[in-house]
Amino acid sequence: MATKSVSVRIPEESLKELERIATLKGQKVSDLVRDLIVERLTNGTGGGNQLVIEYLEGFGSVLAGIHNEAARSRFYAELMTSYAMDLQSLMTDGKVTEKDAKEALMSRFSNASMQVANESWLKALNYQRPPQEEPG
Repeated sequence: MATKSVSVRIPEESLKELERIATLKGQKVSDLVRDLIVERLTNGTGGGNQLVIEYLEGFGSVLAGIHNEAARSRFYAELMTSYAMDLQSLMTDGKVTEKDAKEALMSRFSNASMQVANESWLKALNYQRPPQEEPG
């Protein structure tokens, strides 16, 4: 396909946004601009959708980082809880906690932790649970 060059003037803020998006995508600004123009002409969709997609892609990488840190924190918390249980058992019973008993207690801790996390998210999102009907 034959191509032609086009030169346009845009506000500096727009150029900065294009540079940011191009960096996120690992593209040159000129390639990004060409893709946006061709997409608009071929699909007839608004260019704002692409900006939303780019924003969400960046947000996804932030969420992935938060997820990794949360998983790491949970691992260390469970490890320290396990050590604390063994120390308590050593001090009171003279031996470490039995494996099955420790796993059952750790499971209860995990379930309680997930419940607190869920409630925290609901509160942060200002979500009100619907009232539950009383059994009758």
